Amino acid sequence: MFLAFPLNDKPNWRNPPWMTILIILVNVLVFFGPQGLDETNADKAARYYLTSPLPALELPRYAEYLRQRDKADSRALADKIDASVAAGRYAPAVRVMLNDPEFEARLHAGRIVRPEEPEYPLWREQHMQYESIRGTPFTERWASNPSAVNPVTLFTSMFLHGGVAHLIGNMVFLFVFGYTVEKTLGARRYLAFYILAGLGGAIADAAVRWGSHIPSLGASGAISGLMAMYVMLYGRQRIKFFYQFLFYFDYVTAPAIILLPAWIAHELFQQWFGGEGVAYMAHAGGLVTGALLLAWHKRKHPDTKVVVNEAPPELGLEELARAEGLLKQLRTDEARVAFAQLAGIRPADRRVLSQYFNLAKLKPSSPEFHHAAALIFALNESDGATSALVHASFTAYMKTAKPAPQLSPADLARLALRFARDGHGTDAAALAKVLLGRAPDHADLPRVLLGAIFALRKKGEAAPAGELSRLLSERFPKSSEARMAAEGARA
Repeated sequence: MFLAFPLNDKPNWRNPPWMTILIILVNVLVFFGPQGLDETNADKAARYYLTSPLPALELPRYAEYLRQRDKADSRALADKIDASVAAGRYAPAVRVMLNDPEFEARLHAGRIVRPEEPEYPLWREQHMQYESIRGTPFTERWASNPSAVNPVTLFTSMFLHGGVAHLIGNMVFLFVFGYTVEKTLGARRYLAFYILAGLGGAIADAAVRWGSHIPSLGASGAISGLMAMYVMLYGRQRIKFFYQFLFYFDYVTAPAIILLPAWIAHELFQQWFGGEGVAYMAHAGGLVTGALLLAWHKRKHPDTKVVVNEAPPELGLEELARAEGLLKQLRTDEARVAFAQLAGIRPADRRVLSQYFNLAKLKPSSPEFHHAAALIFALNESDGATSALVHASFTAYMKTAKPAPQLSPADLARLALRFARDGHGTDAAALAKVLLGRAPDHADLPRVLLGAIFALRKKGEAAPAGELSRLLSERFPKSSEARMAAEGARA
């Protein structure tokens, strides 16, 4: 499994990406509107089907069809269907049969129950009644079918989804990549490129699965095109992104363009060696189409650059100048009060928080010192400067705070995960052990332990990593984190 997710921009809600929002809205309305009716009609048709003679007529023939495939798994499924028919339990076998598009195509073509068979008139009458109740599902009508390629369904299929998880996953990626591409290209060109990338993905999928009766649907091809456009816009600029490969994950800053061949290689690998059920070539086709479209656009408009959201007006500039003036005059008590007030106005300003912390450290038993440390520990940014400030402040706080550091379980978990990510495995492990002793039922504890284990292993510290692995497996033996730690150790 490979995943790469850029973290280089944030949406500007003063100038929202309206076209991206509109595309998301259309996808959601289609899924919960006409697609939702498919399930209602399917339930009515299924109830009729199970009370009709159709299961007794079709299921034995389906079992025979499976045996003719001459595959071990097909023969095993045929045996299960025969057992279900013998026991009069039709529903599980019917669900399997109705989701086999190849068999359904043969059935409709008259190649399963043949006209010369005496059962054919009864089967035809009952099957026509079933089909009239079921109707033609909206999804089936507008999905792309490689066995009957239609330019219209190549377009409409990109607005259909196979389930709630499929919809949510696609819409999240659509928004993350869409708002950057939209604000750079403009809404109309963005929409045109989105549709063309979706068509490119659908055509690639149809070409690879030509003649298949399994339909294809989803916005993945178009979204893959947006991903390609995103990295082509940034080009050689270094961006920060999160990546996961198998069980390993980390953050890295690298040229954006390297993501494109990595994504395409992943989709091609999955197409050749992965399982069925995902249209990997639609992803690859969308990536290639998006990259070509953006390359063409940049050739026509060589001055195209990523439009970065403008930062909002800075607050507290006058207060900052006053606080720094007090510090230059060595009026430390007044400066500490001024920086404390300024931290409430600019809670994410590293310079302000650092000055506040250093001034408050002069009185290590004061409430201000604990407050300044808490503000620094709460910083969310993960750039190098922020990470260095958090770690240095943590080290100073642990040595200096009186009568003792004041860290809640939430603070312990947050800092441990941060230090594990930033490569401070020893500190992450120490905090994980404190959290284990103070809040053994904390919801994030398995993740904290796993993060510390990975950080220690990355530094080659096998012994402490092994100790934490043992604690993780003892306290949370059935957790996915314990399984990942064990698999990582074997790897």
